[in-house]
Amino acid sequence: MEVAGKNISIIGAAKSGLSAARSLVKSGAKVFVSDIQPESKLKSSLEREHLLGQVDYEAGGHTEKVLHADFIVLSPGVRTDIPMLLEAAARNIPVYSEIEIAYRMSHGRRLVITGSNGKTTTTTLLAEFCRRQFDEVFLGGNIGIPIMEFATETTDRSLQVLEVSSFQLETISAFKPDIAVITNFFENHLDRYPSYNAYIAAKKRIALNMGSNETIVLNADQQLMREMADELACQKAWFGWQVDNLKPSMTVINDEFVYTDHTGNKHRLFPTSSVRIIGRHNLENVMCAALVAILAGVANDQLEAVVKDFPGVEHRLEWAGEISGITFINDSKGTNCAASITALQACKQPLILLAGGRDKGTDLADWVAAVRTRSRGVVLFGEARDRFRSALEGLVPLKMATTFDQALATAYQWAEAGDTVLLSPACSSYDQFPNFEVRGETFKKLVKALAPR
Repeated sequence: MEVAGKNISIIGAAKSGLSAARSLVKSGAKVFVSDIQPESKLKSSLEREHLLGQVDYEAGGHTEKVLHADFIVLSPGVRTDIPMLLEAAARNIPVYSEIEIAYRMSHGRRLVITGSNGKTTTTTLLAEFCRRQFDEVFLGGNIGIPIMEFATETTDRSLQVLEVSSFQLETISAFKPDIAVITNFFENHLDRYPSYNAYIAAKKRIALNMGSNETIVLNADQQLMREMADELACQKAWFGWQVDNLKPSMTVINDEFVYTDHTGNKHRLFPTSSVRIIGRHNLENVMCAALVAILAGVANDQLEAVVKDFPGVEHRLEWAGEISGITFINDSKGTNCAASITALQACKQPLILLAGGRDKGTDLADWVAAVRTRSRGVVLFGEARDRFRSALEGLVPLKMATTFDQALATAYQWAEAGDTVLLSPACSSYDQFPNFEVRGETFKKLVKALAPR
């Protein structure tokens, strides 16, 4: 994609927007950045990224200046139905996500992971598998490393391992993975989508341009995936506990990972005891990542050494410390009910749960059942605390906190030796923090500052 001399507007000056701005300026484009944050904050961000004087910008909202462009790059946190984008559509101005532009400016093969939960662990582990076999492996996407950071550095020998979100997939047009993955479907982001079906439709866009030369990896344990498989024009591969006669596939049989190839031959790989990260859900993540790695050309005998050394991913069931016999677990990435349920099931009881944040509007029934059976108490905080209290009251002991600091202090005071204090909020962080990473880092700092008693 040639961008030199083109007028390009970027809406949203968070990490991916600023990365796109840097790369596009470097490639000779005339860039205009528009953001809703105050001018002082935007100016500071641009200065930090050495973009002051390199781009034009506006702060405090989006004006018609955005429309003076050959195309618009949309940051994933910005909704596609804001008035300025509706006007862009009326004027036939193309709107692309950062991953679409990166796709057009990069080279090599792409292994692309989406889904409701497990994306980051699967993506990170897959990149480690691939590094055992290939020299040029790039890890990025929604994992915190914008693809535009390395798009122009890739070659035909490169292998990109990418995590993408439903938000990013909304505005793709040519984007096409060589191997795509949908880890699972669970209710999520219903604060953005009008229905669960609309959310699923956004995820399914990962296969929009895939054909017979590409492969999508699906979760055999979800009936919805089996039903949608016939709609897709690409090849299919499967992972899960119940793969039946599907092939190629990856499953666990008698505590061993077993790969079934295209011809139906079974290959015993390594025991589940080699996996360092805890939880049944992480065995599913290993199944998925190992299957994609094999399909991408990684030798079977390269896999076990990686899982033995893989410690997991920050903010996903991460050990944050032990004080006075109380264990603290940071699962700040538990931003929806399904992820929080997984964390509750993985952690040692008795446990006290820290939950709350910005409510995503999802059904709480299954989460409430898990909280009731797995926790001995819950500390609620953030915007969602009143809704969560209404759902949990009378079923499990509750304490309310006004601030995040107070929530942890309350949990620590409540906990006893042998307890686990689990941060798995079942909410996004945006009411109090810029992202789940900052929330998790704050949790770890607060834990470290607790005095033994």
